[in-house]
Amino acid sequence: MQPIKIIIYFLTALMMSSSVAAHAFWGIGEDNKSGLNLETGYDTNTVTTVNGHVVSVPTDDDHGNARLELESGGIRIVVVLGPQSFWADNGIDLRIGDNVTVRGSKAQGKDGVVYMMVQKITDTTRNTEVSLRNEAGRPAWSGGGTGGGTTMNANRPAPMRQQSPGRMGGGRMGR
Repeated sequence: MQPIKIIIYFLTALMMSSSVAAHAFWGIGEDNKSGLNLETGYDTNTVTTVNGHVVSVPTDDDHGNARLELESGGIRIVVVLGPQSFWADNGIDLRIGDNVTVRGSKAQGKDGVVYMMVQKITDTTRNTEVSLRNEAGRPAWSGGGTGGGTTMNANRPAPMRQQSPGRMGGGRMGR
């Protein structure tokens, strides 16, 4: 193969792989104003904790995600709580004026708005908490996340798998 063809092939492969990563966080091609992919764009490198008060109660966006608006230090943050159906089943009854602590992936959209995809939200007014993602950012609604959304199940150890008696021992083929 000629060197120029190898270089073109390599550059094409590199461009294709980097566009997948960019699409995951930034939502390239998404038809939302933020430019962020609010479904799969959770980035563990941008995780932070914010304290503030609720200025709007949960609503849903064009993609069915529950969200609220939080004010913290004079800055408004759009807090993305996950699918509306999951939030309705597992969420906290948040009200305007409630003080909350939110931990999650924070990013500024191309629309200038600060967004936060929630890992855990605590309503300090009522002392209630919901975990929406595990430490790696895997959502509870994707099956196998944090165990039903509440933090009470998050630290429960996984059950051990039991081996069948025929598979015990180290001999040939378990015999």
